Amino acid sequence: MIKWTESGAVEQPNMVQVRVQRSYPGRVRAGAPVPTRSMSEEELLENIWYFSEGQQGPRTHPCTRLVLSGVGVASRPELPGLMEQARKWGMQSLVLHVGVEDLGGLDPGRLAGRVDCLVVPLQPGRGGAQVQEGARAIRECQDVGLEVVANTVLSLEAVAQIDAITRRLVRVRPARVSFTYPFPIAGGSSTEVVKIAAVVRALENALPSLLGAGIEVSIKGLPACYLPRYRTAFRKSANRWYVDADHQTKEALLFFPDVVGFTKSEACRFCVADSSCDGFFGTYLRREGVPPLTPLTDSQ
Repeated sequence: MIKWTESGAVEQPNMVQVRVQRSYPGRVRAGAPVPTRSMSEEELLENIWYFSEGQQGPRTHPCTRLVLSGVGVASRPELPGLMEQARKWGMQSLVLHVGVEDLGGLDPGRLAGRVDCLVVPLQPGRGGAQVQEGARAIRECQDVGLEVVANTVLSLEAVAQIDAITRRLVRVRPARVSFTYPFPIAGGSSTEVVKIAAVVRALENALPSLLGAGIEVSIKGLPACYLPRYRTAFRKSANRWYVDADHQTKEALLFFPDVVGFTKSEACRFCVADSSCDGFFGTYLRREGVPPLTPLTDSQ
């Protein structure tokens, strides 16, 4: 289904992402505003119902996928009950994003059987302790049957330590590894992101080991033409409703175009990866030294 916005037609989401907690410093930052507070249990239930049962009808489209994020969300006492109620209202896929601050006290046992997928950060910090905590959390989640996606934001520190991160990932073998290039933030400086050439070199070093170990890899925030040998690792991002304490029910934001906006060039129409590539961010493409978007061919 298509939804019309001020920026044109966009995909009607079947997913809703709820930023439960106000604090989420370890997240993949995009253009979403920082909420003024965390959400209450009553608000969570209201919004889950609104985007599932509340959208049943000839002109509405109920969501069947729910994503929860925010520091401390995994330890909220009402979480198991929320997940069970979401199932009853038709949510078929339940994903929980864990912050780096949650790793030390994560209890996978209370999530087993309730969450379909746990996204765990594997991010350098505190002298390597955060990578160790992330790897331990992945192992413990796998021990109780939880599917785990390891996510590494391609920060300056992560790119510098990509070999060590890759070795750790090969040892713990999550179901999937996601590498995310930092999204542009209003007011951010050009020194806050790694140069494209350095990121490409890092990923070209990391991907053979991961793929050779049978680990699925997903690359976000970069265009496929920057890594043509690994274009199958690129998948177009699905649109979603974005909910926080300040944007609930009918005031929710659309991830595209309210939160994130990708750019494609005219040349992208002739690229064999066009249907699986998001494109890139116009903010970055205008910077000196950033390669233009170049169409890929079947021979590449």
